[in-house]
Amino acid sequence: MKSAPWALPLAAALVSTTAFAQAPRPSEADMFGPEPPAAEGAEPAPDDRPAETELFGAPPDSTENEAPPASDSRDDRVLGSLDAPPQLSPDVAPADPLTIGGQVYLRHFSSARQGDGPSDWSFSTPTLVDAYFDARPNDRVRAYVLGRMSYDPTLADAATANQSSRQVAGTGSIQGSPSLSTLFQVPTRGPRVILDQLWLRFDLGHRVFVTAGKQHVRWGTGRFWMPSDFLHIRRRNPLDVFDARAGTTMLKFHMPVEELGWNFYAYAITESVTTTSNLGALAGAARGEFVLGTAELGLGALVQGNRAPKLQADISTGLGPFDVYAEVALRQGSEIDRVRYNPDATIAPPPPLQPWQSEAEWQQSFLRTAVDTLYPVNQRDGMKAQAVGGFTYQYQYADRDVLILGGEYFYNPLGYNDTNAYLGLVLPRSQPLVDPATFFYLGRHYGALFASLPAPFNWDLHSFTASTLGNISDQTFISRIDYTYTLLTHVRFEAFASVRYGQRAGEFRFGVTAPEIMGQTLFAFPPTAFDLGLAIRVSI
Repeated sequence: MKSAPWALPLAAALVSTTAFAQAPRPSEADMFGPEPPAAEGAEPAPDDRPAETELFGAPPDSTENEAPPASDSRDDRVLGSLDAPPQLSPDVAPADPLTIGGQVYLRHFSSARQGDGPSDWSFSTPTLVDAYFDARPNDRVRAYVLGRMSYDPTLADAATANQSSRQVAGTGSIQGSPSLSTLFQVPTRGPRVILDQLWLRFDLGHRVFVTAGKQHVRWGTGRFWMPSDFLHIRRRNPLDVFDARAGTTMLKFHMPVEELGWNFYAYAITESVTTTSNLGALAGAARGEFVLGTAELGLGALVQGNRAPKLQADISTGLGPFDVYAEVALRQGSEIDRVRYNPDATIAPPPPLQPWQSEAEWQQSFLRTAVDTLYPVNQRDGMKAQAVGGFTYQYQYADRDVLILGGEYFYNPLGYNDTNAYLGLVLPRSQPLVDPATFFYLGRHYGALFASLPAPFNWDLHSFTASTLGNISDQTFISRIDYTYTLLTHVRFEAFASVRYGQRAGEFRFGVTAPEIMGQTLFAFPPTAFDLGLAIRVSI
């Protein structure tokens, strides 16, 4: 078979190329030919060209003909080699620096008022969805973001909320309320999205640990009542299984003293109930935690603008078979609006309807004026001390099973002894109240008892808790049983049932008959008798 005329040169080129790639570096003589022979009797010409090692020096731990290792290159040390990512510090990122997770929390609540049939029981299905991103590029840096969406299809949508006349029932035993005034607001179904946490954490020289952003910081030792919880904008409902409050934006500095077991904290708080539009609205706080023998002591203070400082102290220790705890919070009484009922007040007749007013607006304006007259506002001078004390006791009834018992008392000088004042906290006013009392902080004296059975006997996936909370001042109580069951590892089933009893107009029953205004009773509703709840939570 005849070959193409270009086949032989091409084969030769391929062979030479392969040989060139595999052979060592050719010498100059191979590339440019041998030097011409010297004349007979002449001395060979000296090679005056200096070696590279003479010009630049030989690399350490290498021979003249060996290239320096890649790890010894300055550029590789600073910027990284082709086989490794850039590294500007000795803190190396883990293989998986980002974790993504969250939870889906489906809840179903129902409440029955005294005298209601089953068809009249309230019904709601508030759903929560959490999603978080947890980034840890190395052991000294962490960033965390948690967003929350809430949705309740049983509520009115935004388009019809203004036309709805639905009266929202008290939710004191089911879910937290920022204030009593929410009882007569019409919420919407959502979805509503909030930012629960967004913070960045790092350390300064392994001595000071900094956390900047929206975060949760809780002071105090109370289980049910938390008067020292200054760094949350809203108070927590003690019967909430899940704390759905959002965090507070702040800059936190933490300096531990490991040899003593002490911790010191400093805070710059940039978020408040209203706005923080200037430097004078910022708040600062400090706290120290000390280990003294078997006791742990905490001292804290919060200062904001021209307001009086809030002070607190808490302690927890073992006393025989009991774990005991206590906390005290000091607040200035003159900065808190209180109301009282004045049944002898004279309500002026309503002004005439103006052309620019609708009838509903005219009625609301008159109602606010009447409420201001019937429930005047006042303050108390001096520092007021809210105090909590409690205990827990564990009784081991089997090799791995315990019964947990506990009790707590709360003294609240900012609360009320007279239930007639409660309605003045609920009804709309011309000016909103400043830091008014909320659910679980209405009374002067409170008490609670509880018993918990986590994973009893062979029921390792089950848990039972029975509790009773009482407003001793108005003689109303809530007794409740909670049950949880864990199935399929990540799925948690929850159920509760509670019954309310005591005085009709008290906090935990909250039956209301509004006073007559101009010879007409505005509204009335009977007290709540019991509550039921079911929930399923999936956490990842």
